[in-house]
Amino acid sequence: MNNRVLRILLRCALYAAAAAGMFWCVIRFSPYPAYRAFIVRKVSTRVYDRSGSLIQIVSLEDGLRREWVALEDVPPDAVRIFTEAEDRRFYSHHGVDVGAVLRAAMQNVRERRTVSGASTITMQLARIIRPAGNRTVGAKIRESFDAMRLESRCTKNRILELYLNSVPFGFNCEGVASAARTFFGTTLDRLTKEQLYCLAVIPRRPALYNPLVNPEQCGTAAYELYRAAEKNEGAEGLTKRDFINAAERARGYSYPYNMPHYVRWLSGRRESGIYTRPEIHISASLEIQRRARDLLSSSVAHYAGNRVSNGAVVVCDTQTGAIIAWVGSTDFFDEKHNGQIDGVTTPEQPGSSMKPFLYALALEHGFTPSSVLPDIPSEFGFDKLYAPQNFNNRYSGPVRLRIALASSLNIPAVYVLNTLGMNTYADKLKELAFTSLDHSDAGLGLALGNAEVTIFELVQAFSVFPRDGMFVPLNEGTAGSVQTRSGGGLSGSRRVYERDTARLICDILSDADARATGFGYAKTFITPFPSMFKTGTANQFQNITALGATPLYTVGVWMGNFSGDTVIGKTGSSIPAKIVRELLLTLQGSKSVEFKRPEQYKRERICQLSGMKAGPYCPDTVEEYVPAGRGEDRTCTWHTSSGVEYPAEYAQWFRLKERNGMLLEDTVPLVIQSPRNGSVFFYNPSVSAYNQNMVIEATGGRSDSAVVSVDGDAARAFTISRPFTCTIPLKPGSHTVTILCGDERADVSFTVK
Repeated sequence: MNNRVLRILLRCALYAAAAAGMFWCVIRFSPYPAYRAFIVRKVSTRVYDRSGSLIQIVSLEDGLRREWVALEDVPPDAVRIFTEAEDRRFYSHHGVDVGAVLRAAMQNVRERRTVSGASTITMQLARIIRPAGNRTVGAKIRESFDAMRLESRCTKNRILELYLNSVPFGFNCEGVASAARTFFGTTLDRLTKEQLYCLAVIPRRPALYNPLVNPEQCGTAAYELYRAAEKNEGAEGLTKRDFINAAERARGYSYPYNMPHYVRWLSGRRESGIYTRPEIHISASLEIQRRARDLLSSSVAHYAGNRVSNGAVVVCDTQTGAIIAWVGSTDFFDEKHNGQIDGVTTPEQPGSSMKPFLYALALEHGFTPSSVLPDIPSEFGFDKLYAPQNFNNRYSGPVRLRIALASSLNIPAVYVLNTLGMNTYADKLKELAFTSLDHSDAGLGLALGNAEVTIFELVQAFSVFPRDGMFVPLNEGTAGSVQTRSGGGLSGSRRVYERDTARLICDILSDADARATGFGYAKTFITPFPSMFKTGTANQFQNITALGATPLYTVGVWMGNFSGDTVIGKTGSSIPAKIVRELLLTLQGSKSVEFKRPEQYKRERICQLSGMKAGPYCPDTVEEYVPAGRGEDRTCTWHTSSGVEYPAEYAQWFRLKERNGMLLEDTVPLVIQSPRNGSVFFYNPSVSAYNQNMVIEATGGRSDSAVVSVDGDAARAFTISRPFTCTIPLKPGSHTVTILCGDERADVSFTVK
């Protein structure tokens, strides 16, 4: 061979190498968006509770199940059988089996019809990644090209792993793990050799080889595959009958559907990874879930005649925020009562359940547990007057903050909010993640829970108190997180209240004596371990809510209906409170963990009535937490040797009925209590003017008589005596009332429309 021929051959070899290199670069680095989308597509995550019980295998679009199993977890027999069935030379080709292609072509030409294909596992995977509408020559070429692209980018084991987890079996089932459940009702590792062969033939003709419907056809095809693969009929004594029997033992799998509302919530949270991880182990407990559901269902059934048709329960680990139970409704499949609505995330009016967050804010703005609040007939606001009432339609007069909160009195709560200001409270509620209130305009009614929030938000916020004021978002946790009891360093944690503030709220809401004013000593709120409770009823009685917590667990229960109908009868918020108590008893058992005591406060004996340091004439005293730095240095001035003397601001309450004691009206400045300055009233022309009068009420002043004038008309002025109460005609226009008491003067302006 001369040099010229050698040079030509060498040049051809170089060109061929260059062409091969360019081709490799194309298949290796050319854009393959379908593959990128494929490897991050959703999977059917297996969700386990903290004890390892299966909660759900999450379905994908249209009910499709596609479980993922790592190749190393696939039984070796399954790997061998599927590769023998679909691509015997899988590990020896580069995506396209040229020998198989030539052999198939010769067979098809000889028979003058398609009797054999030559698709490798890689080519089948390429077709799954980028499906072709028709099996044309062009589609086959594209499939072969994509197969080579896969081989250049993935290891053989990775290709096999992707294939085994994606091969379609029909019947809303993809992948060998889901197929094992769907057709044999068990996991892949529990299938016998015969069942694995049955499984391997299903993708070829799913309708014909479905063992649940056609066990004989499936078993026969599996036996033929076994003979071809093993090349030694009866090598293990397996007969055609063995495979048919294996197919006949196929049993459909009843996919568990536990905690549907909770799993749906998890599915909407990207960080939960519920569609990207093969399995997740969370802190939920199916045992507690069933207990909560049973308690709720039983209670709802008992009060069905009161229009209580549904409810919701949330249970979490107090320290970690990990959700333990989530009951969104009594029955997810109850269409009549809208069972698929999630009561945990549906905003409803919580009533007095909101009060702890307001009083905690008050403690951080100068109030103390012994601060005296007025529980008296009161009007708040201006153009929209707000006159709250207590649930028992009574007034307690002066009440300490501890009593007002524990007994859930309404008027003191509105007084506190009016004193602190709406913006201050709204900012705190944002810190507590009450996002349902972002566009709320409840006004002072927010103190009484007249704005809609979710039981999810309530439990999340209520757990702040036994966690020393640290906010931690409710979360799915992990199977081991219930043993991790540290609020510090948790994801999303932040301080929203000072430690002592939170500890005082725990102390108040676990104080049975303080609760007695409003609720007596009901067993509903008594547990063998320290626990705190707060209940609430919506202003129109559509909803009843209860919260309960210990340092270990927090529980919230909502009951009512999704239609907005008023709950009738004397159900009361003690009904959900009973469920809270039962769940705390179930969760905590005999464990007893004390609430922490405030560090910057000390116990001191105070007067039960005035909240001041107990004096020699105080008939009833009690120990209370007072700031350690200063204490209560004022000895009670209300109790004297001659009896009890009430401040002038309690005048109207004092006169509601005969009481022991006296009013110190002449020791305080003159103040017009009603109407409020800037108020707006409405005149009704259809009602007789004689029946439309306005009440004027004033307290204080050093004299026992006063002169009242309207709009400066001295000619029509008149004198009144204590108590300073009178009426004037209601007339349209802007008016000013002036009261003179000795050398003191008080004015109030209002408008009548």
